[in-house]
Amino acid sequence: MDFGKAKICYIVFAITEQSMKRVDFIEILYSFLCLEKHRNFQSAAEELNVSKSTLSRRMTMLEKELGEVLFIRDSTPIGLTEHGTKFLRDALRIKQKYELLNEQIESSSASPKGTVYISAPSAIGNGLLIGWIKQFQDIYPEIIIDLTLTLGPVRILAPECDIRINHGLFPCERVLARPLGCMLRTMVASEKYLSEKGLPKTPFDLEQHNLLGGNDLIADSKLVLRSKNEVITVPYFPRLRLKDHVAARTAAICGLGISVHAFQYDTWEYIRRGQLCEVLPEWKPEASPVSLLLPQNKTLSSASRTLADFIEERWKSHPHLTHD
Repeated sequence: MDFGKAKICYIVFAITEQSMKRVDFIEILYSFLCLEKHRNFQSAAEELNVSKSTLSRRMTMLEKELGEVLFIRDSTPIGLTEHGTKFLRDALRIKQKYELLNEQIESSSASPKGTVYISAPSAIGNGLLIGWIKQFQDIYPEIIIDLTLTLGPVRILAPECDIRINHGLFPCERVLARPLGCMLRTMVASEKYLSEKGLPKTPFDLEQHNLLGGNDLIADSKLVLRSKNEVITVPYFPRLRLKDHVAARTAAICGLGISVHAFQYDTWEYIRRGQLCEVLPEWKPEASPVSLLLPQNKTLSSASRTLADFIEERWKSHPHLTHD
């Protein structure tokens, strides 16, 4: 038996006519797929927010119009018959086409809507994304954003993730990478610490100081510093390792030492207030590359594409970020 799209569409109209009320095709399709997923009428009905009898009636009408039994109801959990397995393949294909069509319709509308799941390191999320999200939702009030922050880079995207911001040169599987640029870094400490320990005059003076930093961005116990015309490497043995940039900044403000790879975008306000002082301003730690990652195995919604483009534009216009 051929369960093609035309056949299924005919079935929908037949069911609608016989039941004397409008039963949406997609509603029936999703009911079937939900029941196949749970293999239990009660669990599927709860997810669909309908009664168990309503779900049972939908499946009975579907089977009657197809002329075939789709479920083995006398087993626990319930199972699919051979015809049910064939129908499942067509149902999944039509569901995918339906959702793609919805995305195309949505993308052509003036105001995208929906939920976007985005993930980012804590440094970028707290320092940049949250402010950008406020601007974005002022423009697109119907887009809901679900933001997850992590302490470091990821190598595999979570299944629900639409957009991931990743820093560092860490490979990530099954993604499309759009390089954003780099986060510029600087070295900072509190005035109190510098008055007690002295102000470094050269990069090699850093060996005599308490250095604050994380081992996730600097390898081989070496700190690479750049000036306009020179690149040097100095030993790097931090007394306090902090992978979270907020904690590193707080530690510097409290006088625990010199934060040797603070992000410029995140420290200028504290420097302006006098809570932090720039150390060796003519020497800068290596900038941290950042990419915007998109999953290869899913079709991005209009809302996700709009947010990705918005992040790229905000990145390019920020004074303390470089862009490719």
